Amino acid sequence: MTASPLDPPMPSAAAAEARLAADVADLRAHFPETRALYREVCALLFFRYGITPTANKLYQLVRKGSMGTPTEVLAQFWQDLRGKLRVTIDQPGLPDALKAIAANAVQSIWQAANEAATGELAALRAEARLQANEAEAQRDQARAAVAVAEQETAAVQAELDAAQRAGAARQGELDAERQAHAAAQARQQEGIRQVEALERQLQALRTQFSAELEHTREQVAVAQERASATERRALREIDQERTLRQKAEQAVVDLRTELAAAQARAQEAAVAGAEARARLQAECDTLSRQLAEVEQALRRGQAAQDELRAELEMAVRRAERADAEASATRRLVSPRRRAPATRTKFKPGPA
Repeated sequence: MTASPLDPPMPSAAAAEARLAADVADLRAHFPETRALYREVCALLFFRYGITPTANKLYQLVRKGSMGTPTEVLAQFWQDLRGKLRVTIDQPGLPDALKAIAANAVQSIWQAANEAATGELAALRAEARLQANEAEAQRDQARAAVAVAEQETAAVQAELDAAQRAGAARQGELDAERQAHAAAQARQQEGIRQVEALERQLQALRTQFSAELEHTREQVAVAQERASATERRALREIDQERTLRQKAEQAVVDLRTELAAAQARAQEAAVAGAEARARLQAECDTLSRQLAEVEQALRRGQAAQDELRAELEMAVRRAERADAEASATRRLVSPRRRAPATRTKFKPGPA
């Protein structure tokens, strides 16, 4: 039987040795007795594998007993084999030579048949080995295909897992974006509410500022009116004080004139006598007391005048402060409006 180039190769020596070791292990399990095991291994080598058994080969495979055991079993195997191959013809009346020729002929026929059977068995074994090799090759190919399919399945599963993880990550990002968008919308609504509240507060502040501005204007007008009234009253009081002071000064002048005249008369009358001097002295004392009283009244008038002047200055300062507040208020209300004319400060005249 000729193998084609595409047929799988014959099994290697290592594979044959492995199968032989497996068969020996199987025989070891079925034949625990040492000599029986050696005998079965001899038959296995000779009939199945076509190997001539030797004592060393048997011992290498079995490794039981001593070295003499495989030698004895091998000798007995060959003797039994020769006994099976020998043909004995026991036919009464035949000569021994004819018996020997007939036995040899039958033996030759049996050997030829045995060799033919052995050849056919070898061919069958080779074909079986070829089929086994093909089956092993197909098995290896199937295993390789299964391995490739498993790798592809693992790769597809890995890609699927990666896609699922990516989808989960994108879903998480989408959820985060949705939450951020919702938070942004909430902040926007809160900002709108705050802006509306600020606009309401601004409107309220504008209304309050307008009311306060109007009230300030009224207060400024009232303060200006009060300042004008205070100024007029102070001017009247100053005029009255000036009149009183002038009268007091005139009275002092008159009293001084009278005192001088009295002193002159006293001096003139000094020579007239002690009585006249005493009288004049009394008059002089009286005039001195009157002068002191007049001077005291003059000082009281001066103090009253100073008080009136201080009140007038305070009223003027209040009027100036009210005017400054009114100017500041007008500048706040209308920055582009021209500044009002500066009021002429009232300066009281000299006392």
